[in-house]
Amino acid sequence: MMSWPTMPIPMQQDLSRHYIERNGEIIHKLYEYHPDEDWDKRVKWIDESHALRADRSELVDVIESYQKRVNPAPEAMHSLSRLKDEAALVIVGGQQGGLFMGPLLMIYKAISIIRMSQEAEQRLGRPVVPVFWLAGEDHDYDEVNHTYVLTTEPAIQRIRMDKETDKRTPVSQLHLSEEAWQAVLHELETSLPQSEFKPIMMDRLQHICSAGRSLTEACALLLGHLFGRYGLVLLDSADPSLRRLEQPMFEQLILKQAELHDAVERSERAITESGYTLQAVHAANSANLFLIEDGERLLLLRDKEVYTDRQGRVSLTQTELLQRLEAHPEQFSNNVLTRPLMQDYLFPVLGTVLGPGEISYWAQTKHSFHVCGMKMPILWPRMGFTCVEGTLQKLLQKYELEAADICFRYEEKRDAWLALQDQIHLDERFGALKENVDSQYKELLHVITGALPSLGKLGQTNHLKVLEQIDFLHQRAQDALSKQHETGLRQWERLKLAIWPLDRPQERVLNPLVYECRYGQDWFAPIMEAPVVWNGEHRLVSL
Repeated sequence: MMSWPTMPIPMQQDLSRHYIERNGEIIHKLYEYHPDEDWDKRVKWIDESHALRADRSELVDVIESYQKRVNPAPEAMHSLSRLKDEAALVIVGGQQGGLFMGPLLMIYKAISIIRMSQEAEQRLGRPVVPVFWLAGEDHDYDEVNHTYVLTTEPAIQRIRMDKETDKRTPVSQLHLSEEAWQAVLHELETSLPQSEFKPIMMDRLQHICSAGRSLTEACALLLGHLFGRYGLVLLDSADPSLRRLEQPMFEQLILKQAELHDAVERSERAITESGYTLQAVHAANSANLFLIEDGERLLLLRDKEVYTDRQGRVSLTQTELLQRLEAHPEQFSNNVLTRPLMQDYLFPVLGTVLGPGEISYWAQTKHSFHVCGMKMPILWPRMGFTCVEGTLQKLLQKYELEAADICFRYEEKRDAWLALQDQIHLDERFGALKENVDSQYKELLHVITGALPSLGKLGQTNHLKVLEQIDFLHQRAQDALSKQHETGLRQWERLKLAIWPLDRPQERVLNPLVYECRYGQDWFAPIMEAPVVWNGEHRLVSL
């Protein structure tokens, strides 16, 4: 039976850390529900608020057509059909669809959504559907156009997908050329090591990443292939069919702009008064909505009853904006502060699976939910993992290390190991030599400059050169020692690149295909059996 040792990963956001540590005062002040204690309260509210949400049958019909295209697994279709049950609840979480699914954290979020829905269903005795929200409406292409893989050297290789336009186009609407796809596929194939699983993996990628697909659609197909069999339902937030269903909520977001503006300010004031910084920074006059104009996603700014963008490309009164919404709902798009509201309008959300940064900025939405007659759902930190392959485990044992040593004490531990290999005590000998020479030279200079003052400057210069030569020989001796132990140092470097690449958590850097290439597409299956945790512990996985 696999054990699940934990490894603490420092959190940059104090607010997220305090939420995850279950600081009751902060949770009740800045959020809605306590993630351990308030399940029944949330379920009761969902059961009493059907009228606030979109029609379930219509929602299922819209999502069903998308599933048939990207995620037709029978288990996913069955999972979606369960959503028609008025007793059904949803666990939702999401991410932008990155190149080849982006970093590992995307599949860890998918796993968290699935496992938490399974646990919630067992605990509550009613259907709980896992939904992955692909944020295809986002236009930040540079955030998702690249990924990192671990090569055979080993080294970290960055693979980047170019695009042909500078427009701020939603990623789902940005169809990429066959040539661009072939370029990144070739780079991926040459970067990854040969294995028995690689040809099958590359054939599947060739099939998926073609026909001018967007990054979002390719990502959805990859996610569906891996997780459709677990019943995971996929949704693209940029799906035009979804927009018509979302129209009433967009109307609310427009009509209640003044109240929503005040609500955001109230939430943000509570955050800053509690001693935290705001995670999602936005313009004071932001409408927190986007409008798609000529293929570009423009952030709307509100000046009383007039909506415009920073470049002045559009200028619409509230009435004109509502008319545009009625005629073309597909032209409207949420931002990070209105997306939570839209998710709650579409689904009976029991809980939302979030990363640390997301937990922080969701606090900015608490009172916005209230303006729309809703309540913020329970927030659950996604589960985090670091994969440690068998060869790495042997190296950790060989050098008497833990994974945390590689992450947080790498140079200290490596240098200490190298110092132990120094049988002639280079640092000690050269330190003593330099101190002795320095002392005697200073004494000699004192005598010389007293008798022959004209040699003072030359003596000082020569003094420094003598010490520099000692340092030079010391460094060369250290280099020779390192070269003598080059194999060991390469093993240390391999540990660092695999466990803490680019000085960041593995899950935020490495692409999942690194492990599929080595272990097959079911490499993550053991993680699906991991005990569910609800407060974000980061665990080590033995591969």
